[in-house]
Amino acid sequence: MPAFERAELTAELRVLTSGEEGSRDQIEAAKTAAGASGLAHESGPETMVLAGGRREVLGAVTRVVEAALDAGAGGVDLKIEAQEDAPRFREQGE
Repeated sequence: MPAFERAELTAELRVLTSGEEGSRDQIEAAKTAAGASGLAHESGPETMVLAGGRREVLGAVTRVVEAALDAGAGGVDLKIEAQEDAPRFREQGE
């Protein structure tokens, strides 16, 4: 089973570029931040998927979004899913 299928969280991010000028730079900035996290498993032309532990994924998501926005992106679509067999969030603090 691939690692991303066993992860606590998966986050799919899609960069919403602002116009044609600089759009490649906006996407590349986000992909660079995702790659630096060590959690990136897949990516499409404008999307990337991060998978791993809750804290690591949420921290990496913040860095990817900041990188995209700093590069001039108009926004980032984000979808986060907890895996069914992963511990529930409320159980982690107990």
